[in-house]
Amino acid sequence: MANSVETAIRNYLVALKDPAALRDEERITRLQQSLDSSDDQLERLQLQQQILDLSNPSVERFEEEFVTHARAWADKHGISARAFSAEGVPAAVLRKAGFGGVGRGRVARRGTRPAGGRGRTRVRAEDVRAAMPTRPFTVKQLQETSGASPAVVRRVVREDLEAKALEDAGVEESHAGPGRAPRLYRRR
Repeated sequence: MANSVETAIRNYLVALKDPAALRDEERITRLQQSLDSSDDQLERLQLQQQILDLSNPSVERFEEEFVTHARAWADKHGISARAFSAEGVPAAVLRKAGFGGVGRGRVARRGTRPAGGRGRTRVRAEDVRAAMPTRPFTVKQLQETSGASPAVVRRVVREDLEAKALEDAGVEESHAGPGRAPRLYRRR
């Protein structure tokens, strides 16, 4: 059980950084052999889909297992939501996994809210920099991870670009929505 739990968590973290690293080449080869020898059109269609799914693993495929096991495993090993966040796990996924104190893309800390829990907390530039993932990220992703306003995130990114702590990594190639593709940035 522990091994499968750790595998689920590890696979999700790997999938966040590089989903292609989790391709099951042996299974793809077996399915391709079955496809090559099949004459049944429906079976061929199902095999084609399985090959497509395994050839291009998506993060979502591993997210459900992570959500199921992450909280209990983290509690057992003393891992905080902030540590997961630093590894690129989105706040929404941490909330689904049952981590309390994760809100609006950041991990709440004691003493940061006024009495009564109202009002917006101030996110410092150091907090934004600490939330920068190791993989390329957009301003919006950094905003969600850090909990800072778009203006604060853009200011920190601009300052770090000027200081050569960040580099422009081009546009997000996978962008399919309306409007321009967002710019990607990465740590140097």
